[in-house]
Amino acid sequence: MFRFAIIVCLFALTACSKSGAPKSSVHEVTGSSAERVAGVSAIITKHKAPPTAILDAHFLEEQTGDGGLGPSDFRAFYFIEVAPQDVSQWTQILTPLGTTAEYDAPAQPRDWWIARDTFASLQFYKPDILTGRVHGWIGISQQTGRIYIFTFTK
Repeated sequence: MFRFAIIVCLFALTACSKSGAPKSSVHEVTGSSAERVAGVSAIITKHKAPPTAILDAHFLEEQTGDGGLGPSDFRAFYFIEVAPQDVSQWTQILTPLGTTAEYDAPAQPRDWWIARDTFASLQFYKPDILTGRVHGWIGISQQTGRIYIFTFTK
């Protein structure tokens, strides 16, 4: 009888679940430039203090799955702008990636994210020191002072 009750409960649980694509959500740091810089600085400072002033910043995190019945996957996109003369202070704290970086972009395009055709001009580093995540990359443009970070969970 107990087995029958468990089977019925499991069947009811699967019958009530939604079918189709998993739930997804987005968290974005918004506001004025100063508010975005403060928000992104707070995220980075959890792992490492930014080595120089940040002039502008954006952050977007996409979550797939609700974490309730099963895991969630995350993709995060950061944009940090520093003075070009400060780029070397950022690269000094980073480790070169050592593998090929693959382009990725937010599901909904953002004008602050790097275009695919200029992606190859970046120098790539491991993301862990600034994000605490090991999957992804940090891409830096020496000429413009723009730093792009992409991380994900598996």
